[in-house]
Amino acid sequence: MSPQDDAYFEFDRPELRALVPAEAGRVLDVGCGAGALGGALREERGASVMGLELSPDAAARARERLDAVVEADLDDLDDLPFERGSFDAMIFGDVLEHLRDPHRLLRTLRPWLADDGVLVCSIPNVGHWSVVLPLLANDRWPYADAGLLDRTHVHFFTLAEAELMLRECGFTVESAASTTLAQPPPPTVDHLARFLAALGTDESLARQRLTAYQYLLVARPV
Repeated sequence: MSPQDDAYFEFDRPELRALVPAEAGRVLDVGCGAGALGGALREERGASVMGLELSPDAAARARERLDAVVEADLDDLDDLPFERGSFDAMIFGDVLEHLRDPHRLLRTLRPWLADDGVLVCSIPNVGHWSVVLPLLANDRWPYADAGLLDRTHVHFFTLAEAELMLRECGFTVESAASTTLAQPPPPTVDHLARFLAALGTDESLARQRLTAYQYLLVARPV
């Protein structure tokens, strides 16, 4: 893997690990990369972590950290070599936006999640100011090698659309939070929030949507 790929696959995602219930003893990391997140969970809690990963290089590294890794194309996955209902948690860390049909994958994996299990998801927010402002002001939608407009993204989500997807797939959203960028947004964001307020959107809510970089969702089966 290139240095850029290496960094991409090595995030251990403390903000996602914090959302996995302490009692979750068996975890499926969907799109596990090189296993940094799952390996940290094993070290911190002694959990058993299985991974699903497309990249052979990343999967090979993940096997050194996780209990088991299945190499799979998530767009084609229809079965798992694990007991159904055996996972207490499934983690989707910036995965669903890369799929042709994320609904299909969620429905496919549902039988392997315990009835009292949880989904932990991070999903990029296409309504972030860094996407919205270039679109509105400059007619630009610039794809990049990483970030909100990663050129490998197939689906784009707002919070409402992400929650709707989970509901349509048989889950109820238990909590929703967001991450923000370290640097403050430009003053233009305040102007846009006031403009949206003039159109009928609550100004505080508009500002929250514009500054949310990723949404962190916890959901349970209905």
